[in-house]
Amino acid sequence: MQKSKLLRILTGIVLFWAVINGWWPIIIIMGIVAAWYWPYYVEGIIAGVAYDALFGMVPGLGYRGYIGTIISIVLYTIILLSKKVVRR
Repeated sequence: MQKSKLLRILTGIVLFWAVINGWWPIIIIMGIVAAWYWPYYVEGIIAGVAYDALFGMVPGLGYRGYIGTIISIVLYTIILLSKKVVRR
């Protein structure tokens, strides 16, 4: 099945736009859908790091300042493992 490169680029642009505006529900939903649709969709992890760099890395927050990165890595791992189980 041929995946459209244009659709992946547009998804990346929308994801970037949502990160800049701080709309994390859109980031999570798009990241889950895109990670399920495309293999190795690491743009969600990059979005988590960018979100933390813009809004979360405040001194004194500890690990809570990196919650976007933590969530993106956990979701990516869960989706990667579930894709292997479902697509057998």
